[in-house]
Amino acid sequence: MTNPRRHYFAFGSNLSKEQMIARCPESEYLYSGRLDNYVWLINERGYANIKPSEGDFVLGEIFSLSEKDIELLDVYESVAEGMYHHEVHSIQISEGYCDCLVYVDLNQVFGEPQFEYIKRINQGIESAKLPTDYVNKYIRPYVPN
Repeated sequence: MTNPRRHYFAFGSNLSKEQMIARCPESEYLYSGRLDNYVWLINERGYANIKPSEGDFVLGEIFSLSEKDIELLDVYESVAEGMYHHEVHSIQISEGYCDCLVYVDLNQVFGEPQFEYIKRINQGIESAKLPTDYVNKYIRPYVPN
């Protein structure tokens, strides 16, 4: 029996391929993607989140995850504690669109990043090679270099 896999869209510290391998050992990096009509933010808990915003977009990385990877990621993302929950969004890729699992926090109030999180976000930005103009517009207002 084959192990079912799902696509996952990372937009926060999980942009880091090194962090994803450490958290989800069976994960495979696939490609970059774009979620339209959402905006990136740091919420009042101090972590990356997204919220609907007409005309904006979120860039991220798409990974293939096993069910075991999803269970592990749920722990890291504090799903049982109610921090993040699963949503499925259509993510634009070079070949069209693919449906991806996205972790979203219902807390969409703007805030300051947790101190330890700043380094991890910056590692993710570097790992994903996000465009400088995107980083300056959407991430730098919250996360220093």
